[in-house]
Amino acid sequence: MKMYQNAYEEQLAAGEVELQTKFQYACCLTHSGNHNDLKLASVLFEELFKEGTEELKRDSLFYLSIVETKLKDYLKAKKYVEAFLSVEPSNVQAEQLKGYIEKHLKKDGITGMALVGTAAIFGGATAIVVGTLAVGAALGFAFRKKK
Repeated sequence: MKMYQNAYEEQLAAGEVELQTKFQYACCLTHSGNHNDLKLASVLFEELFKEGTEELKRDSLFYLSIVETKLKDYLKAKKYVEAFLSVEPSNVQAEQLKGYIEKHLKKDGITGMALVGTAAIFGGATAIVVGTLAVGAALGFAFRKKK
């Protein structure tokens, strides 16, 4: 990876990075477990998608779906993998990746609904307790005034 990073940084310092150099460096970053490396890979692949040839755009879409999956941004990952599959519908790896992404989106959706449900229950219980305390305080104040 260091070799590709050095080549990328040298070209960047010179003012112009070749598309192939940018692609190779971004691919290396994709294999990293480091969050910042993955974010940089995402930025580089997005640039490549805007600047590159049709083949480079297609490859960038696929790698963007991988990077966003690793970053756990499953909505973005799904968008990219679906765009890739619209160009290359018979790609088995992309189909498998899409299945993986959808599984996580479904799981996250269920978890999200459970959290919202728990918050609603907790919020409702809190409202009942606060309401009861308010009524109790008001009654106590009213009885106290009568004496």
